[in-house]
Amino acid sequence: MEQLPIIEMAEIGKYITTSDHYQHVFSVSDVDASLITDNTVNKEYTEPVRLNALFMLLVLEGTAHVRLDFVSYTLTPNMFLTIMPTHIFQIAEAGKNFKARLIVLDRNFLEGINTEKRSPAMSNYLLLRKNPCTEFSPEEAKYVHRSIGVLRDKIRMRNHSFHKEVLQNAFVGFMLELANLMIGKSDQLVRPTLTRKEELFNLFLQLLIKNVKQEHHVSYYAAQLFITPQYLSLILKELSGKSANKWIDEALLVEAKILLKSPQMTIQQVADELNFSDQSTFGKFFKKQVGLSPMEYRRS
Repeated sequence: MEQLPIIEMAEIGKYITTSDHYQHVFSVSDVDASLITDNTVNKEYTEPVRLNALFMLLVLEGTAHVRLDFVSYTLTPNMFLTIMPTHIFQIAEAGKNFKARLIVLDRNFLEGINTEKRSPAMSNYLLLRKNPCTEFSPEEAKYVHRSIGVLRDKIRMRNHSFHKEVLQNAFVGFMLELANLMIGKSDQLVRPTLTRKEELFNLFLQLLIKNVKQEHHVSYYAAQLFITPQYLSLILKELSGKSANKWIDEALLVEAKILLKSPQMTIQQVADELNFSDQSTFGKFFKKQVGLSPMEYRRS
């Protein structure tokens, strides 16, 4: 698992029991939280990571709490979680009895699958992007579990002359099986009607994810939403309990931590990437939020 192109997900590695993979770009693994011997994952959210792979998880037992692009999800048995490449992911808590089946596809392997944009498989991919957490019935979950088993069997066909092509076709088939299940859940997957405040909150989060590296001020986001900074802060405080400035600081901190994990970048380069006026200003911001300087954080 550690050789897969998702080395940012070191925390996940703690949970892996057995894993079958194809050239470290496509894997099916068993996840078991009972392997954790300490309580660090239960204290607070783990460090944020940006995945460089497609991550699909079927929950078999227990409960876990995660965050995806700053939105919290509670995972319980029969739930299916999909995390697309580049999404920001954090683990909050995983019960000792948490078990799941995990599929991981390298981004390049995924993009190499010849699937037309209008095909059912691609349509389902886009549907899953909008609905990352889906709850299946026990019968549906068993069917998905068996379908994942088929993928694992295909991965183990190492002597097949067309192993890669077989795997690509198997994954398209898996996506079609998911699409078939999703069709019966269309009512559940349609985004509920949002109030005006909820709609603005949702739009703010989209803007934040896209622009926080360059835009650190509430006024920018308010202007994009054609409302005042005061009203934006009021909405966010009312719906999330956090002010606009708090949302921006937390999102900016996520980006800073991700960049600081890249050893090839200097602290100055990280400060420049995040549009701070200088390294000193970035250092003060980071230490205020984390209690460590950027260098101390990198060394830790």
